[in-house]
Amino acid sequence: MLELLFGPPLMNWGPPILAHVQQNPWRVLSVILVAVLLIDWMVNDRSSGSCDGGLDFGSGHGDGGGD
Repeated sequence: MLELLFGPPLMNWGPPILAHVQQNPWRVLSVILVAVLLIDWMVNDRSSGSCDGGLDFGSGHGDGGGD
């Protein structure tokens, strides 16, 4: 069934990809996480100055506020 959906590329590239994932699971996971972070960084525009999402560490020293 997979041959009908994806054709010969899946049958040629599938086993080497699975072997690499089995040999290097942490490397594959780190590449996936970095790709997700880069896509999130490129898609979400946080240059407007308002921080509606993401991490908010509160007001710290040096931001013009009091201690």
